[in-house]
Amino acid sequence: MTSTRSFKQKLSKVFRHWEEKRYDLALDETEELLHSWPGNAQLHVLWASLIQLQEEPTHSLADAKKALQRAIEMDENSPAGAIELGHFLDAVEDDAQAASKAFSEGIQSARRLLIDGLLGQARALLQLQKREEAVQCLMESLYLANIDHSSGPNKSASLGPDIVVREPTGRILALQLKGPFAIRIEDLLEEVFPSRSA
Repeated sequence: MTSTRSFKQKLSKVFRHWEEKRYDLALDETEELLHSWPGNAQLHVLWASLIQLQEEPTHSLADAKKALQRAIEMDENSPAGAIELGHFLDAVEDDAQAASKAFSEGIQSARRLLIDGLLGQARALLQLQKREEAVQCLMESLYLANIDHSSGPNKSASLGPDIVVREPTGRILALQLKGPFAIRIEDLLEEVFPSRSA
């Protein structure tokens, strides 16, 4: 097992080789890292990308696709593998339908990570007495959560509370949230707009 420091040093070396367009050396370094860190999904994405850049290929494009699929299986919550697979399916296999599906899955994962980050930031900003910035984060998370559930696979599942919010501008927003963020959003709304009606 190698240390995190060693991992970072080797990864920096990979990116230096990549920047200098020495893709074969970058691939060799990435393969060494994969031996020590086989469960790292991002390394599989990196490896697949480098395979496609090699001037004298030592692996097939099918190997690159398998590595991307493995990365998605290892870390379903990360958008990187699905987005890279989308690029691969579009550019290499010329399969727009499959590429669109992969991009959609990557976008959904990215959106959920962003919602989670925005809600965390809103809570931290409230603790710092920065209400206006917290409201901005909260409103953005509301918008993204609404999109996430209108495009998700289980549109009717996990119906959440009705949410009615009067923005500082006087505009009224009415939403019905579903899914994993509904309760957290509801709690933050109560804290930010304690007199709102729902």
